[in-house]
Amino acid sequence: MQIDPLTALLQSIKSVLDQALPTDLAHSVGKDIESRLQNALKSLSLVPKHEFEAQQTLLVTLEAQIETLEQRLAKLEDTGAADR
Repeated sequence: MQIDPLTALLQSIKSVLDQALPTDLAHSVGKDIESRLQNALKSLSLVPKHEFEAQQTLLVTLEAQIETLEQRLAKLEDTGAADR
């Protein structure tokens, strides 16, 4: 199973803190960093990748349908102008 990038980053930061600071301080700073990062991420409007890809696929489909409808409309307008 693949670890998510955020967890990997936090583990790296905590490892450095554990080596550089006394245990109590390292734990406190690590928790503070994690809390602030979680709050920053909550303020973003993030969506899961699979939802983004589904919406992207839907957009491509809808654009193709619009193009088809525009072509049909142009043909109908040409036909209507020719009948006059």
